[in-house]
Amino acid sequence: MKYEDYSVEDFIKDDFFVEWVNNPNSKSNEFWSKWMASHPNQVAAILKAQQFITSLRYNDFEALKEEEYLEMFENVLKRKPLPFAKKLAKGQINFRLKVAAAITFLLISFLAYSWHAHKSTIKPVTKELIQYSKINPIGQKLLITLPDGSTIKLNSGSSLTYNSNFGINDRFVELKGEAFFDVVKNPTLPFIIKSGELQTKVLGTSFNVRFYGSEKTTQVLVVRGEVSVSDELGSSFVLNPKDLLEYTHYDKNVKKSICTDIQSIIGWKDGILSFHNESFSEVCKKIQRWYGVDIKVAKGANVKGFYTGDYQNMSLEKVLDGISFASEFDYKIINENKILITKKL
Repeated sequence: MKYEDYSVEDFIKDDFFVEWVNNPNSKSNEFWSKWMASHPNQVAAILKAQQFITSLRYNDFEALKEEEYLEMFENVLKRKPLPFAKKLAKGQINFRLKVAAAITFLLISFLAYSWHAHKSTIKPVTKELIQYSKINPIGQKLLITLPDGSTIKLNSGSSLTYNSNFGINDRFVELKGEAFFDVVKNPTLPFIIKSGELQTKVLGTSFNVRFYGSEKTTQVLVVRGEVSVSDELGSSFVLNPKDLLEYTHYDKNVKKSICTDIQSIIGWKDGILSFHNESFSEVCKKIQRWYGVDIKVAKGANVKGFYTGDYQNMSLEKVLDGISFASEFDYKIINENKILITKKL
């Protein structure tokens, strides 16, 4: 039988699956993550099987089942009398049978009590939680597939943290930076993202979260589905497709609006670097994070004004050419990691 035809019981009985739940490693994690991503209809069964194996895994002691005890003593009672019993008087035989029955009854009672006492003291084996962190350096993008099949694209200079019980007891992650989430629907386990002072809760949807500690605001933009966002003061907001929530850190102000240019916010995941009426300092931050470079402004360079433009999969030189073309500055590439903005000659 193929995995796509498995029931919860089939997964519980599968040695390879049980070994992955009890002793996960990089290879088995990769296999099951990819398999769930391509078989989302089986995610619910897998999560139930994981939960069963994790929470009901008993100690190695194996006691006899009650029916086994009964069968054992039925065999004792059915055993033929010993040869010397034929020579005994009828009364003696009856007396001995009564004694044997009494002893058998007491033995069954004792074993049954011991069995139930043992069952009551069995405790599930708890597994120590392991924390996983996915860290994406400056100048790179990273695609992550979580155990429930949800996919996350991390922008450069971002990190995502989650525990080894993800998909079993909860679906909780912590984000620093920016990420685009495509969450597999699971009504029994909401997907929760903590990003600074905000907490975003969903059941299954696509949305973008931006939280860089160096920036003034945290943003949440919904592309598909419904999202609930709450802050540390207890305020809660429901977002629908195209809704953009901006949370200002210094005054804890929340602004909700309709996004008229979604691509300008989520284009990064498709290799589009966008500037929309942004100051040069904001442009520099994006370029530095995108390409992993350090930009310095030389004395006398005129970088005032605001910049707009979209650059898809373009080199650093092409982007710098674009923003400097109609501006009062030029640039020099000192080395692969350093750019100097200079006065236009």
